[in-house]
Amino acid sequence: MEDKKLVVITGASSGFGLEMAKMFAEDGYPLLLLARRVEKMEALNLPNTLCKKVDVTDKTGLEKAIRSAEAVYGETDLLINNAGVMLLGSIETQNANEWQKMLDVNVMGVMHGMQTVIPSMKARKGGTIINLSSMAGYQAFENHAAYCASKFGVRGLTQTTRLELSPFNVRVITIEPG
Repeated sequence: MEDKKLVVITGASSGFGLEMAKMFAEDGYPLLLLARRVEKMEALNLPNTLCKKVDVTDKTGLEKAIRSAEAVYGETDLLINNAGVMLLGSIETQNANEWQKMLDVNVMGVMHGMQTVIPSMKARKGGTIINLSSMAGYQAFENHAAYCASKFGVRGLTQTTRLELSPFNVRVITIEPG
């Protein structure tokens, strides 16, 4: 039987993140589940799972949580950058604080996660990073200006990182639900 390697999922307290956590746990993977609402993740009571309250905009906290899980389960083999926020509004009237929040969570949070795991993935010539984007990452919608900007950003970031890491056998994938 092969040893299962560490899977890290951000935004794991609801939606896609929560469902992926259940599936990976069912298949026997050790997990690090990250979100701001730790109670929801802990309530799942999944085996071989660490749950940490982390905001992906806090690079230091995110890195600390990942390193603590790696100390238990070994290096991260799969990072799923799933945390995201969608605050809709017109470019004319939406509050700039909402724009900043979306850019911080949806783009900077992804970059923080990737920068934390890339060095070890490159060194061992293997690993996978999955960035959750949206169909709003390639198609515009009314009242979605900042959200679309953030998801177009995730798409470009993922494509660039894929080019940089493919010589090291590190896979970088975008999933764009709609």
